[in-house]
Amino acid sequence: RVDGGYSHEFTTAQVHTFLEEADGPDYSVQNPEKLAVFEDHLLYADGVERMKPHAALIQKLRDLQREFQRRTGVRDYSARDGVSPGICHQVAREDFIDPGDFIQATDSHTCMGGGNHALAWGVGATEYAALARSGRTFVEVPGAIRFELHGELRAGVTAKDLMLHILATFAARGDTLNKVMEFGGPGLRGLPLDERAVLCNMATECSARTGITEGDRALAEWLSEHRPGSTPEEFEALFITPDEGAEYDGGIHSLDLATIPPMLAHPGDPDKGVPSDPTNGIRVADIGEVAIDIAYGGSCTAGKVEDFRHYVTVCAEAVAAGRKVADGVRFYVQFGSARVQKRAVKEGWIEIFEKAGVTLLDPGCGACIGCGPGVSDTSQQVTVSAINRNFQGRSGPGRLWLASPLTVAASAFEGCIAAFQTGMFTPQPVGAGS
Repeated sequence: RVDGGYSHEFTTAQVHTFLEEADGPDYSVQNPEKLAVFEDHLLYADGVERMKPHAALIQKLRDLQREFQRRTGVRDYSARDGVSPGICHQVAREDFIDPGDFIQATDSHTCMGGGNHALAWGVGATEYAALARSGRTFVEVPGAIRFELHGELRAGVTAKDLMLHILATFAARGDTLNKVMEFGGPGLRGLPLDERAVLCNMATECSARTGITEGDRALAEWLSEHRPGSTPEEFEALFITPDEGAEYDGGIHSLDLATIPPMLAHPGDPDKGVPSDPTNGIRVADIGEVAIDIAYGGSCTAGKVEDFRHYVTVCAEAVAAGRKVADGVRFYVQFGSARVQKRAVKEGWIEIFEKAGVTLLDPGCGACIGCGPGVSDTSQQVTVSAINRNFQGRSGPGRLWLASPLTVAASAFEGCIAAFQTGMFTPQPVGAGS
């Protein structure tokens, strides 16, 4: 039984067509209050030169999605006045994915729902049409691999760095292939909810089936805050714990978060990670000093409230030191949802971004899939980005390095790839460090 799911304008038109062919114009779906459509992936495509010839097709996809929503009554997250409510994965975790849910959606990063203690993964439009129609689907129970987290991440290190480390080690060896990546332990409980979502979101980069985090009081309170009228106790009652002595096909792996450094992944390959040199930021010997043209912060992986705390931390320190985004660098930061954008306004972060020279983008997808501001224009351009994958050509023809929100922001001011360190923008006295 499938509890909920969603599709977006890249895929809903296919779902609509399949259902109409099967059941005629009066087709219906099961559990429409827990299904949704999103207008998020192609909303800013008209800002990318190579996408402009496809404007008519994109509009047709939008029209067919709206027809599907009208016929079925599923949740409607269409754009209003040209602005999306946000990226499907982020909005779904905010609004309707509950602990214990089995969620299916037409996108590979559906696994982000695992941050809500749900079992969630992506499927194709054909499978989605069938399960929306029947409320059920066929599943072969996957194997699992557990990551027991201990300690705390050091200053300047984020959950993105942890995932790039896991990609460069466990995933590169094939340990995570088609498995459920289960995250737990005392170290997990010390991570903010938005950071836990990153661990699940990037399970798909690990070629895993999905990721899932253990539930705790912090998650129950976060869900209650996002669902008016609910209580933390309601969500705590939905939590599931592993059996004592449970065995895992992929084993149980203990990770000390304090040992994770800022990470960087080479262009074209998210599992080709490079750890930083603590004495010299991320400018390690095998890459030297990498000058950049674009810094991009956003996507479902890096457009959440906690990510914006990282961006604004760096920007505030740079502004205080009289710095702005480096000459010749374009620094884009895109909100993951309208709720994130409202939070940024409330906290006064917008003014700091503007002083720093950041280009802020409305909620939605964009450069991550080559359909919005922040894509490269030529093969010679270099981007450092907080998105989840950097396959060649995905975000333009240039070379794209993956990094954390902190590294992306710090690099924007330095003009080359550099890990963030507190005080890095303050001029050092002559002779300091000699």
